Amino acid sequence: MTPAIPLVLLTGFLGSGKTTLLNRLLAQPDMADTLVIINEYGAASLDHLLVAHSAEQQVIELASGCVCCTLRSDLAQTLRDAPWRFARGGRRQFERVIIETTGLADPAPVLRTLMQDGRLAARYAHATTLTTVDATHARGQLDAHPEVLRQITGADRLLVSKSDLATPADVAGLRDTLARLNPFAPHTDLRDDVRATELFAPAAPGVVRYRPVAPSTADAGHGVRADRFVLDAPVSAARLSGWLSAWPSIAGPALLRMKALIDVADMPPAVLHGVQHTLYPEQRLAAWPGDGDGTNRRSTLVFITQGMAVETLRAHVARLGAIHSD
Repeated sequence: MTPAIPLVLLTGFLGSGKTTLLNRLLAQPDMADTLVIINEYGAASLDHLLVAHSAEQQVIELASGCVCCTLRSDLAQTLRDAPWRFARGGRRQFERVIIETTGLADPAPVLRTLMQDGRLAARYAHATTLTTVDATHARGQLDAHPEVLRQITGADRLLVSKSDLATPADVAGLRDTLARLNPFAPHTDLRDDVRATELFAPAAPGVVRYRPVAPSTADAGHGVRADRFVLDAPVSAARLSGWLSAWPSIAGPALLRMKALIDVADMPPAVLHGVQHTLYPEQRLAAWPGDGDGTNRRSTLVFITQGMAVETLRAHVARLGAIHSD
């Protein structure tokens, strides 16, 4: 079988440095065979002219609307056509795809398109979602623009830009805010020597990466809450399957992010990952990570929500099994 083509989603609010970062990455030798799809908001397009690329790099511009809404069908068709559209002698001329969304985009609908379109899911593999965050303006933008919150919580890695223009105290405060809003995502300062191979590498299989959070830990400024649930006993495969099929009943804009490591009875453990309506394909591990023989393993589920009652989450998780009480 032909290996899936890695796909990277690059998001970030207006002026947060996406195009500047893209130029830095495309200049690196490892990025020579890259297809870049750029979306801009409105009829006056410019970003595609500002992206420096070599003859081996293809840049497509999707204009006239937001890639996360009106252009979802165009994006899907572009991705379907790309392997033959950019081929020479029957050979595909790109090894990876970067989609740079408009600064006003919510990444979740884009991810849902990639997951739910069978032809795309068979050909492309979502590698990571990167979000640029402006150190000088992000905290004010969070209060004024809901898109910023969704970009931050949907990220697999947060890329802090313009930290040289902010005070150390402001940068530290921003990092604390980012850690509360998205405890899963590591931070990278774009002043550092950023390598594309490191940014684009997917998280290690089975690693549910998040900072420890107490149940019902809230970010008072934005109404965002992180809740962690631990189950007392392994979950049967049939119960897990039924629980996953009920995902639409709990998912939606209020459920910003979910990650879970599930102890499945008599089977390898499962890794789950969801963003709003989108539930990623379930992953299975060869062994329980981190503790050797796995004697201390317990299913752990972490939800990041905005405006969703903890009782609703608890009732949903309880369908999997008894929740451990400390």
